Amino acid sequence: MKFPVVLFAGWSAFAVCGANAALFSDEEAHNQIRQLLGRVAILEGTGKQQTEMIRQKTEMIKQLTGTRKQQAGQIYELQKQIEAQNMELRRLRGENEELNHALQDVKKSQNDLYLDLDSRLRRFEKSEAAVSPRTMK
Repeated sequence: MKFPVVLFAGWSAFAVCGANAALFSDEEAHNQIRQLLGRVAILEGTGKQQTEMIRQKTEMIKQLTGTRKQQAGQIYELQKQIEAQNMELRRLRGENEELNHALQDVKKSQNDLYLDLDSRLRRFEKSEAAVSPRTMK
C-alpha cells in the first residue's frame, strides 16, 4: 500500500514540474537569457572599468609613495645639515666668548701697563721738577 502512494506522489510531482516548465515558451526563455547575457556583459564591462580605475589609483599611490619617500630623504638630509650648522654655530659662539674674554684680558693688561707707565712718568717728572730748580742756581 505504501509503494503505490509513493509512486502516485512521485508522478504528481513530475506532472507539476512539467506544468511549470510549460508556463514559459522557448521565445520567452531565449529573451530572458538574452537579457541576462546583456546584464552579465554590462556587469563585466563595469567590472573591467572598476579594475582599470583601481589599477590606475594603485599606480598613482605607488608614485606618491615614491615621491614621499624621496621627500622624506631630502628632509632627513636637511635636518642633518641644520644639526651640523647648529653645532658649528655653538662652536663659533664658544670661540667668540673665548676671544671676547681674551680681548678683555688684553685691554686690562694694556690699561695696567698704561697706568704703570703713567705713574713712573709722574715720579720722573716730580724728580726732575725737584732737580731743576737747583740746577738753575
